Amino acid sequence: MGLSALQRVFSLVFLLLFVVMSHSSPDVASNSTQEALALLKWKASLQNQSHSLLSSWTLSSADATNTSTHLKTKISPCTWFGISCNRAGSITSINLTSASLKGTLHELSFSLFPNLARLDLGGNELFGVIPLQISHLKNIEVLYLYSNKLSGSIPKEISNLNSLIELALGENQLNGSIPPSIGNLSNLKALYLHTNNLSGVIPEEIDNLKFISELELNTNQLSGPIPHSIGNLSNLKILSLHANNLFGVIPEEIGNLKFISTLDLSQNQLSGPIPHSIGNLSNLEILFLHTNNLFGVIPKEIGNLKFVLRLELSKNQLSGPIPRSIGNLSNIKYMAFINNSLSGIIPYEVGNLLKLVKLQLAFNHFTGYLPRNICRSGSLTHFSVSENNLFGRIPRDLRYCKSFIRVRLERNQFIGNISEDFGVYPNLTFIDLSHNKFYGEISSTWGRCSQLGYLNVSRNNITGSIVPQIQNSIKLHELDLSSNHLIGEIPVELKKLTSLNKLVLTGNQLSGGIPSEVGLLTELEYLDLSINRLGKSIPGELGNLSRLHYLNLRNNQFSLEIPFQLGDLIQLSELDLSHNSLKGEIPSQICKMESLEYLNFSYNNLSGFIPSCFEDMHGLSRIDISYNRLHGPIPNNKAFRDAPIEALQGNKGLCGNEHLLL
Repeated sequence: MGLSALQRVFSLVFLLLFVVMSHSSPDVASNSTQEALALLKWKASLQNQSHSLLSSWTLSSADATNTSTHLKTKISPCTWFGISCNRAGSITSINLTSASLKGTLHELSFSLFPNLARLDLGGNELFGVIPLQISHLKNIEVLYLYSNKLSGSIPKEISNLNSLIELALGENQLNGSIPPSIGNLSNLKALYLHTNNLSGVIPEEIDNLKFISELELNTNQLSGPIPHSIGNLSNLKILSLHANNLFGVIPEEIGNLKFISTLDLSQNQLSGPIPHSIGNLSNLEILFLHTNNLFGVIPKEIGNLKFVLRLELSKNQLSGPIPRSIGNLSNIKYMAFINNSLSGIIPYEVGNLLKLVKLQLAFNHFTGYLPRNICRSGSLTHFSVSENNLFGRIPRDLRYCKSFIRVRLERNQFIGNISEDFGVYPNLTFIDLSHNKFYGEISSTWGRCSQLGYLNVSRNNITGSIVPQIQNSIKLHELDLSSNHLIGEIPVELKKLTSLNKLVLTGNQLSGGIPSEVGLLTELEYLDLSINRLGKSIPGELGNLSRLHYLNLRNNQFSLEIPFQLGDLIQLSELDLSHNSLKGEIPSQICKMESLEYLNFSYNNLSGFIPSCFEDMHGLSRIDISYNRLHGPIPNNKAFRDAPIEALQGNKGLCGNEHLLL
């Protein structure tokens, strides 16, 4: 029997039962019987009514076969899955959290549950609108419909639920505005409307919720200012308004929320200064104001937040120094001021923060030295001061900061010996020291950082050779030693770095050949060995790097022919072999590179015809084959047709497509 037919049968049966019961005595038509039948009617409307979790929702076999017994016997749903009842056998709680229910609420007769105090249908696949009849749940205290696929607006009639203490409608697809009548829910302690498509302003009437302690309106499309009346919610402990389109200033009245522990106003368009009253929030543990348009200085009163654990002010337009009162935040674990216009020195009081785990100050205008004792806590895992104007040597305590996981010091003016100022970090996964003035040699110490996945020391003054011990960092996936003064050969031991997907050694003085063992690095996606003194032949084993999308070997001393195996690099989008001494013909296998967009063979000794199969390389958009000994017709390919004369000149004789180059 089809689902629609089954639903019609259920509907007729229930209609008959309700008509009969309406003319029966109270003993026959009991509350529990009505409630049970209402639940069965709803179950019949669900798309997966046979789900095992609802298998207990059924009439007994005797009741199912004997209509007269069925009508005269009290049906109790109190032993059904997810159902709780009072002593009289009437349902007080329905808890079907994450029960894989799929359907609507339209067939659930809310008016037949006079004693229902808790309804939890969260974490299912319910869809459609919230029925207006939900307002019939006169005694409901907890209503959870979160994490479904409900749509439409929040019915204003929901304000009739005067007993409501908790209302959770978050993580749905609700739209429209928050009804001002929500302010009538005077007993409400928790309101969760987050992660919907709600728009409009936060209604002023929300200040009527005198008992509310948790208010989550985040991740919607709410606009307008934060109402000043928000300061009247004196019992508020959690306020989440992040990820909306709120604008205007943070109201000074926010400082009246004396009991608040979490304040998240991030990812909006708020402007103006951080109010000094923020220092009144003596119980605050989490303060997120990041990703706004806030300007002005960080108020010194922020040092009053003695219990704050996480302070995030990143991605604003804050200026001036970090106030020295920051040292009073004795419980802070996470502090981030990234992407502002902060200046001055990093105050030494940061060293007083003994519980600090993450300190992120990158992309500002800080000057001076790094203060000592930044890792005094012994628990600092994330440290970022990149893109500032800091200088001087790295404090000695950072050498022994065994807790480091991620370190970013790039794009400053730090100096020091890279082999002496950094130690062994057993938990380090990421370190970027690029664009500084470090000197010395790459020591075997880095090979003892067993968890290291990213190492970048490019654009420094590093000398010496690449030590074979680097092979011990077997988790490395990016290694960038470019633009230094490295000499010697590329060690064959690199073959042990089987997780490597990016290797950049450009701009050094490396010599010898490319070890054929590089072809074993099958996870490699980006390989740049350009601007060195590498010679001999290009190994055909590079053709084994099937994931490679970028290969640059320009400005070296490679001779002999281009290996035909490079044609197996079908993921390659950029290939640059220019400024070498390559000879012979361009192998036709290059045409197999179906992803190739940029090709540069200029300044070599290549000869012969350009393979005609280039005409089929439709993805190719830029080429440069100048200054070789090529001759013959130019392929009828867009890249060649659009190429400037400079990209074709200096050959023995190319003709066609309006070009005649001798």
